Amino acid sequence: MKDNRPINLPLSQVIAVNSKSPIAMASILHRVSGIVLFLLVPVMLCILQTSLSSPEGFETVLNNIALRFVAWIFVAATAYHFVMGVKHLLADLGMNEEFKSGKTAAIVSFVIAFVLIIASFVWVMF
Repeated sequence: MKDNRPINLPLSQVIAVNSKSPIAMASILHRVSGIVLFLLVPVMLCILQTSLSSPEGFETVLNNIALRFVAWIFVAATAYHFVMGVKHLLADLGMNEEFKSGKTAAIVSFVIAFVLIIASFVWVMF
């Protein structure tokens, strides 16, 4: 008799299995970007408060490369989360439900997110 109970796999094996599928990677990274956004909201609010407090505060934020890098991480995570969120919404509407079209949609979403992340780096850092 075949045992159909779920098996608890170690994290390394789960990553090894899911790293081969762009669909799985898109979903996992979408969750990671959501966590990054959640954790960076208080930091970004503090940076915003500092930049709006005075002209000197604005210059401090503008000239601090570390704060601009944190701002870029926030913008990049927002861009990725938005693109993958649209992909997931389209999947919820019944598009890209087959493996081949889902894989294509994930790859196209990765390319769009990559372009947006590079553009945001140029925008924030320079």
